This record gives sequence, structure tokens and C-alpha cells, in this order.
Amino acid sequence: MPGPGGGLHLTDRAFDFCGFAAGDRVLDAGCGYGVTGRYLSDEFGIRVVGIDISIDRAVDRNRRHGTGRPSSVFPELVQARIPGLPFEEDTFKGIFCECVFSLVQEKSSCLGEFYRILRPDGHLVLSDLYIPEKYLSAVRQYQGEGPFTSCMEGAMGIIDLIRILESAGFTITLMEDHTRFLKQLAGQIVFEYGSLDRFWDALPGAAGCGRLTHMCRTGSLKLGYGLFVATKYH
Repeated sequence: MPGPGGGLHLTDRAFDFCGFAAGDRVLDAGCGYGVTGRYLSDEFGIRVVGIDISIDRAVDRNRRHGTGRPSSVFPELVQARIPGLPFEEDTFKGIFCECVFSLVQEKSSCLGEFYRILRPDGHLVLSDLYIPEKYLSAVRQYQGEGPFTSCMEGAMGIIDLIRILESAGFTITLMEDHTRFLKQLAGQIVFEYGSLDRFWDALPGAAGCGRLTHMCRTGSLKLGYGLFVATKYH
């Protein structure tokens, strides 16, 4: 399946903005295949710890690169479901959470854990879908209907995202709209699947998708895509 909107362009942008340095310890939250972790490790010398509900994909990717062991990208791979983060306080200089936060059911608890494990002056990088304000009144009645079947179901409005981040103790230091990358992603989807309809049908849980996913599919809801950096200040 195609990767997150913007690919590694937004990873680059966040890295430059946050001023991470070689040797910094960073968490890749929801690491998946380990694309972000490999990039940060190979390009910048970052010590990346990966966490995901399943670490098999990251391990397999490392093996395909000829290492035979997960430590080539991640000095540590942890299998856990967010927000269950088995790390000490003030552990990480940064957290990258790319196209993952919209899938998290317990968002407030997740941000509380992110805040706890970040060092003072550490940065949380979120890149994800969001619901433009003009659609919020139409979709609020359907939000929280049940477990998310896709990232569309868990997307938030900008104001709601700001509030939940600030409630967790963060200061928002960067907000950028990168919705243009969704058009690139749509083109990639058509190339790989033959049509957008075939892509929607291939999504996990497509047969029982929620109302917001259906609205996206029919074009009555058009999501945005943003990059957000939230900083832990003391």
C-alpha cells in the first residue's frame, strides 16, 4: 500500500525544524516497515527505537537489506499497542508519529505518554490527515461511533488537535498544510491499483467501513494533510 502523504519530504522538513543531531535518541511510533527509522538512521545518524503493534514487518525489511537482524535500523524494536509505551520518563529527544495518530483510539492517553517519555525541549512530530473546518459540523455526529476501521475515521479537526495537544502539556511550534501531497498519493494509488475504487475495496475492513470513510469515498468529505510539531517545554 502507498506510504504516507509527502513521503520523506515531511520527515526532512520536521528534522530540519527540530534541529535533531546525530546520536539523538528518537522514537518511531507505529514504525510499520521501518521506512522512517531507516531514513533517520542512514541519513542523519539518529538512534531510532521502533514500536509497533507488530514488529514482523520491520524485522523482515531489515532482513531483505541483508542484515539478518533488526538492530541494523533499530537498536531496539518493541512490540506494543499505543498508548502502552514501556519507556522511562525523559527518554527521547524526539518522537515521529507519521500517519499513525489518526488510528489511535485513546488519543489523550497517547499524548500523555508521548509527553512523559520526551525529554525537556523534546519534539513530537505528527504528520497526518485532518478534517477541514468546513466539514466538521457535518461529520461530528459520526465521530466516535466505534473502533476506527481506517485513518479517515480517526482524523481530527485542526482546532480539536490544537486543544488536545495543549491539554497534554505541549506547545505547538509548527503547523503546515501539505494537502497537495494527497493528490500525489491519489495518482500513485491509481497507478498501483488501476482506480481509486479498487484501492478503497482493498483497504482492511472496507466491507464494514465507517461513515467518514464512506463520505471520503463518495467525495462528500475531502480531508487535508498536515505537519505538526509540538514541543515539551518546562
